[in-house]
Amino acid sequence: MIEDSIRQEAVQGIAKRFPEYNALARDKLISNLASQYKEANKKLIEERTENLYAQMKDRYQDSAGQTYLMELDCWHWARYVDNIIHLGHPGDEVTKGRQKDTLMLAPNGAFMAWNNFLFYFSAYAYKTFSAFWQVPLFTFLFYLPFLFISLFIVVLYLFAFRQGGNIAGVIACLIAGLSAIFIPRSCAGWFDADILDLLFPLLIIWPYISSYTAGSPNARFFRVVLSAFWVGLFCAVWLGWWFIFFVIILYECYCFARLFIEYKIKKALDIETLKTHASTLGYFAAFSVIWIFLFCGISPLLALFNNVKESLMLNKPLISAIWPNVYSTVGELKPFNLTEIANSSGGKTVFMASVAAMFIFLWQAVTGRETDTFKRKSTLILFLWFASMFFACFKGVRFTMFILVPSGIFLGRLINEGYELAKKRWKPWVASLAAAAIVAMVAYPVSKKAYATSCNIVPLIDDNWYNVLTLVKERTPKEAILNSWWDFGDWFKVIGARRVIFDGQSQNSPQAYWMAKVLLSGSEDEAIAILRMLNNGGNRAFEIIDAHLKNPLKSVLLLEGLLPSSPQRAKEVLSKFLPPPAAEEVLRLLFDAPAKAYFIVDHSMQFKIAAISFLGNWDFDKVYLTQNFNKLERGELTDYLVKLGRSSQETQRIYQEMLLIPEKDRDDWISHRLQYYSGAVNGKKKGDQVLFDNGFVYNPDQQTIYSGDHKMPQSLFVLFKQDNLVEIIYPSANLGLSALVYRSPDQEDIYQLALLNRELAGSLFTRLYFMDGKGLRHFRPFIVSGSGGNFVRIFEIEWGTNG
Repeated sequence: MIEDSIRQEAVQGIAKRFPEYNALARDKLISNLASQYKEANKKLIEERTENLYAQMKDRYQDSAGQTYLMELDCWHWARYVDNIIHLGHPGDEVTKGRQKDTLMLAPNGAFMAWNNFLFYFSAYAYKTFSAFWQVPLFTFLFYLPFLFISLFIVVLYLFAFRQGGNIAGVIACLIAGLSAIFIPRSCAGWFDADILDLLFPLLIIWPYISSYTAGSPNARFFRVVLSAFWVGLFCAVWLGWWFIFFVIILYECYCFARLFIEYKIKKALDIETLKTHASTLGYFAAFSVIWIFLFCGISPLLALFNNVKESLMLNKPLISAIWPNVYSTVGELKPFNLTEIANSSGGKTVFMASVAAMFIFLWQAVTGRETDTFKRKSTLILFLWFASMFFACFKGVRFTMFILVPSGIFLGRLINEGYELAKKRWKPWVASLAAAAIVAMVAYPVSKKAYATSCNIVPLIDDNWYNVLTLVKERTPKEAILNSWWDFGDWFKVIGARRVIFDGQSQNSPQAYWMAKVLLSGSEDEAIAILRMLNNGGNRAFEIIDAHLKNPLKSVLLLEGLLPSSPQRAKEVLSKFLPPPAAEEVLRLLFDAPAKAYFIVDHSMQFKIAAISFLGNWDFDKVYLTQNFNKLERGELTDYLVKLGRSSQETQRIYQEMLLIPEKDRDDWISHRLQYYSGAVNGKKKGDQVLFDNGFVYNPDQQTIYSGDHKMPQSLFVLFKQDNLVEIIYPSANLGLSALVYRSPDQEDIYQLALLNRELAGSLFTRLYFMDGKGLRHFRPFIVSGSGGNFVRIFEIEWGTNG
């Protein structure tokens, strides 16, 4: 950046002194002048560079110069650690023996899961550290991942060393530790359990495999119990603990199947081996349950079936419930294809070599050519680990990091086997040189990609957000509720210290549908009715209705019909379906004025609108047809929807439509995505026209707009002085989008243009973010911060009358 500014100064200087020179000659003079300046002003340039770097860093650091924690979840977990230090437990309160987070899923709060090991360990580690050195908690948590990654690398090295010596250890650590997918999840500031999610499976399988090489039954028993102990701790770390538990179960199933096949062939059963495997599996399963119960209680075991089922449906938009699956819109759960998996695992060449090595050693293990018991059993277990997580990669990008451990070990072992073979045929120094060259060939591309990745790691939060949320904490009452999309809910809770409708840990809840519907709504009355319901009870109104109707589709359609109605009309309708106490509670949730509440929008939400709109445009009629297509006859399906108030003609239409759409495409049929094609583009009036920076030309008198190549949008939305949004449709349009033109809320002499889907022009998000809430009755500007089109806008919600 400094060099660019020096060159620009040289360009201006040469242009003034030698305007008549040829462009090529001027370029030569510019290069010479810039070089001379840099040579003569090295110290000044160094100072300018350091000052600019400090300014860039300062954006991501607090007032003490400490870099902020990374991403979102890190802040959420840090709050639980802080609670343990000050309250003695991670929850904000303990209700009936259960930890409860009172800031999540406002206003009711949410009970916490059982995976609290990270928080307790971190809290006690901080207390121990503070006995010698006093540092702020968040500073300690920023650097704590260094401890976790060090432990992981040491354990991985030693485990791989047992497989194939130093080469296997080095290669395994290179591929796992320097993976582009893992580095952002294991760096300083990433206070999360991702490193532990790789460490604990290693700690589990190592003693389990070693139990088969133990010299006595007692030693084998001890190692199996140790393996089960790590299962219990792993359960206290991650909700997906069961994957490695089932890997070991599958391994033992393979062993039993092999014994059965050998019995069928040889007509003789190896009783001793059968007893060994049966007792080992029995001890492992029994003590795993015991340790899980001791560390986490009975909840993980009761939830096991549902957790497995949900993982298989992780990124499918339509699941068994009627609500959309929010995880299908989350970036880190985007499914990978084979090429992307390979590129994230050290590159295509490294990945293919790892897979080839895996199958070579698998063949040796299955055929009995591998005589080392530890290597043979670890090969089979690592293969099952790789296979299960390779499948998971197609459910989400984040699971790619789990295949790094087995693939790195297999590749390192292959290189080591080649090295040992080369030593027998070549001179030792030649074999060593060849092995070093191969290791370098693996290390170079992996390290290069790791460096490129690490150069782009910065905290997601910056001073703008931190300062805004500090103001929120100072200027809003403690009981206030913050309404927004889920992404930054963790910051709202930690920095703003306020309750949120939902956040990253509760994103996959019906609140996502309702909030998406609010952001898309073109009716302020509809939006405020939904917000009133959410701030009074979350999704409680639906839960009460459905508890009596026991029909989710009918319940949600009834609720949506009640939202825009008056209290009197809603009371009449509810009296037909619910007993008086339940009806009164629903009426309270829908029409009472909630606690003080605020609505937050920021520039990043315009890029998330595709995901938001997919959830907000969710069509429950289509969900019903899709879920019951193979269960009910056509007449039963359509008649049911007609009874719920749908027109017969429309019902028949969508049924016919569904028949034409392949089953794999029905998720996209159930809903549709919208998008903004540009952010706010500035424009200035010249004569009777407004010229925008992207080449569009707007004529306020004629109310026409067209692009530089004379293409015209479908329609133009204009916000007039009375704050009424008016649409002008162009029959001769040749662009498949609409244009929104308005005066900048921050600079009246500046016009602004946004290109978007037609349905978004009048949406609440568009009115709040782009037009600062002009023309809205229930949203009063409260705090605005930012510049250059990157704003955070906070509005105080005025509930007003509900009749």
